Amino acid sequence: MTRSGHEASGLSVVLNADGAFDPSWLEGKSVAPLPAGSQLDAAMARRMTAGCRAVGASRCMWAALDVDEPVARSFDLPLEAATSNVRPPSLLWTPGLEGAILFPASGYALAAGTAPFMASAVGEGIDEARTRFARYVRTRADRDPVLNSVAAAHASTQRAWSKPADVEHDSAAARQLELLDQFIEGDLDARSFAQGWWEARRASQADGERIRGPLEEVFDQVFMLLEDYAVEPDLAEPGDLSDTELRAAVTELWNRFNGR
Repeated sequence: MTRSGHEASGLSVVLNADGAFDPSWLEGKSVAPLPAGSQLDAAMARRMTAGCRAVGASRCMWAALDVDEPVARSFDLPLEAATSNVRPPSLLWTPGLEGAILFPASGYALAAGTAPFMASAVGEGIDEARTRFARYVRTRADRDPVLNSVAAAHASTQRAWSKPADVEHDSAAARQLELLDQFIEGDLDARSFAQGWWEARRASQADGERIRGPLEEVFDQVFMLLEDYAVEPDLAEPGDLSDTELRAAVTELWNRFNGR
């Protein structure tokens, strides 16, 4: 299905005249390089589907870029059924322009978007995606030297934190530590803790923050505890943690981490 008007004009908003992401559109957004083949594969389609759904879109826009006047087409989600049609150079984007995947050539693609879009489309985190892409490039650089410049332009910049004292004070991970302290001290109720933790975790992933070692284990265990806690009481299932049980489990976990 072809589209016109606002949806079709999205192409000119996302890309500049050189076929790269327009700096104006990129303001407030993040970019991550991704390995790609000679056409959109199922894994990339799942990324775009997840990103679209994260921003409330039920379909995805696509345009081939190897023509004088690209035509925007709309695909219903999930995107897997359309993968055979998407080859480079092409662009996939959300109808509301929150995120996009640029597929400029065989070998790589660039995902870009707002924090909600990127947290779902690049679930491993931006910094981790950049690190994995650098490893991927090292195995292919002799066959595709262009990838070197792509990896260099999107190199990993975040440090890995393994101790609370190392975490930068203005990071999303610092917010997670703050939430832990407030919850354990009784300054925050369970529902607010859970909501704040999920929000900070998404922001941390979108910003490419990396947690390693013992601190990563603690954050992972908090994640698993919250998986067994229902923020909305009406949605609680048998076996889910109560507010009191969640606080006790998190307190025990944090005390053990701190050697108390």
